[in-house]
Amino acid sequence: MRNSVLLTWSLVVIAAMVVVLQVGVDGPVVTPAAPQVASAQPQTSEGHLELMQREYWPALQRQATAGDPQAQWHYGFALLMGTFEEPKVTAGIRWMEKAAEQKHGRALNSLGEVYAAGELVPPDHLKAIGYFQAAWAAGEPLGILNLGILSEHGVGRSRDTVEAVRCYRLAADEGSPEALARLGTMYLEGDILPRDPEKAVAAFKSGADKGSADASFNLALCYLRGNALPKDKEKALVLAEQAWAQGGLPQGALLASDLLAETRGDHARALAYLKLFTAFSQEDDAEEQATDRLVRWRGKLVAADVDKSTVLKDALILARARRQSKEIFGR
Repeated sequence: MRNSVLLTWSLVVIAAMVVVLQVGVDGPVVTPAAPQVASAQPQTSEGHLELMQREYWPALQRQATAGDPQAQWHYGFALLMGTFEEPKVTAGIRWMEKAAEQKHGRALNSLGEVYAAGELVPPDHLKAIGYFQAAWAAGEPLGILNLGILSEHGVGRSRDTVEAVRCYRLAADEGSPEALARLGTMYLEGDILPRDPEKAVAAFKSGADKGSADASFNLALCYLRGNALPKDKEKALVLAEQAWAQGGLPQGALLASDLLAETRGDHARALAYLKLFTAFSQEDDAEEQATDRLVRWRGKLVAADVDKSTVLKDALILARARRQSKEIFGR
């Protein structure tokens, strides 16, 4: 089961979408564009990126400059991560602080994650805890969820699994799909909570329905292994593909690749997912895992499959880009 130490960046980062747009944190204020006819939706990932760069990104900056806290959070987060231009950590933090000053829960939580992770700035766990507490007070369940993660792993505070579970349940009660995924893992592993596969499956199903890629992936494994569910590779495949669509989860892409090849003999689509896994996985042996599968498929892959896989891969990236564009830009 996937078990991350800290929830960071999973909801809004668009991988491989770095473009160069030189914009300072405080301006200059972008002159409003003249009214235009709505652009037709591009049919390639490259075309959609160009549309976001040309229209959506400048519009987001204008909204942030006008004081919209949601836009300030998205804009600052994108600057911080280098989503649309070279990363600007200081500027990104300043924009998120502007949103936080308006008690924007997601901005408060993101600032907490920045200081807790300590990858972009020196770690400051006291500051992180303060931001997480403020996020929870503002109604953001990710705040209490991250406090639970810190308690579970003893980061910045004493390790306290009872407190961790309390935090996860509070977040889950507020509908947090990430908290449901974490509780499901705990019930399945049986190390912190008593092992209860039925409760694990229920948590995974609820989390998957609410949009958690981790929950979808773990539920796929339950169907694959028969954990409190009848073994069903077709349902596992659907959920593995869902895990990619919901969060670009490389493990989901790899599992989908395996199941497509095994259950359907669809090596073109399997290869498309294998390419996604190789491109986005941070595992050291990702290339080796891909090579192993290509060796196993020898004699089954034909030239037409390779060509088709390129088209399918771009379609999968485009679908995810559109989903994330909707989350960030509202269109």
